[in-house]
Amino acid sequence: MDEIEISVKDLYEKAKMMLDDGMDTVVLRLCEADGEGDDALPACVSFEASTSEAPFAGVDYEEIEAISE
Repeated sequence: MDEIEISVKDLYEKAKMMLDDGMDTVVLRLCEADGEGDDALPACVSFEASTSEAPFAGVDYEEIEAISE
């Protein structure tokens, strides 16, 4: 997976939350969709943020799911 389409509003809200928590950097991970039917997990982007004072103590934030087509 090279790209994912997500809501700008959701992305803004996530970035604001990380800024409000004092985070300085973030690692983004693209997660492939998995499964089929009712048990399927949608593609998403996950976030692990950290501060400059503790760069190796990442804080996980809730994923943002891809916009379904």
